[in-house]
Amino acid sequence: MASRAPIECPLCREPPPQDTRLEEHLVDDHTKRKLARFVVSETAAMNEGDISE
Repeated sequence: MASRAPIECPLCREPPPQDTRLEEHLVDDHTKRKLARFVVSETAAMNEGDISE
């Protein structure tokens, strides 16, 4: 039977503790600034290939 890889935090690249949801881990273990930087960098990476006409 196939198994899924554990969910990994995109910021620290570690799985949250088993009894903790990813959302709780992000709120409890990462600052707002760190979360904002991640969102900005991901958005920039997604838009990097866009070409405006």
